[in-house]
Amino acid sequence: MVLICDRGVTERAKNLRERMLMRGIPAAVSALSSIRAFFPVRLFVCYTDVFDDLRRLPYGNVRCIAVGEGFVNSALNAVRVGGEEEAIAAAWHSLALHGPDASGFGCHLTPEIFRGPGFYEIRGHTVLFTRIEERIFLCLALAGNRCVSVENLRAFSLPGDREKRTEGAIAMHVCNLNAKLAPALGERPIREKRFYGYYLEGI
Repeated sequence: MVLICDRGVTERAKNLRERMLMRGIPAAVSALSSIRAFFPVRLFVCYTDVFDDLRRLPYGNVRCIAVGEGFVNSALNAVRVGGEEEAIAAAWHSLALHGPDASGFGCHLTPEIFRGPGFYEIRGHTVLFTRIEERIFLCLALAGNRCVSVENLRAFSLPGDREKRTEGAIAMHVCNLNAKLAPALGERPIREKRFYGYYLEGI
């Protein structure tokens, strides 16, 4: 999951999040002071004018992409890109969804998960997701066997203000995902841990 960090929940951060969501990247926005609530996080994206403030926080183990023209110390587990389009491409690269495979047709998220144009192949089974289902699936797949809270699945997966007004949306999408993933991964591969959230079993 990609967490876009700024000094607050700013318009520039929200606009970048919407662009990432449209490209299939699970992304949320956080003020620097609220980052901890969004873990597990796979990647930070920030702007060069807040990069130093971000790296003063105790999250140096999380890779960062900084957008802008300011200086970024690459020794701090970070890379600088000139604009938002470059940031989106770099985010895919950092999520291990980069580059074509040997056929030039798609890319691998893991050895068992292949992402092609408009579909996924999981253990030889073709799976078609809606955009929201894809983002929820990626959140869970990228989290490994760790639980992702319902609040964070909403924050990383649902577009715009829908994250605030659709209390049962995640449960509905998880039900649909379980039905689609069952042929590849067995019955109910997405499990719920009460009071903690959801996790993906079997990958």
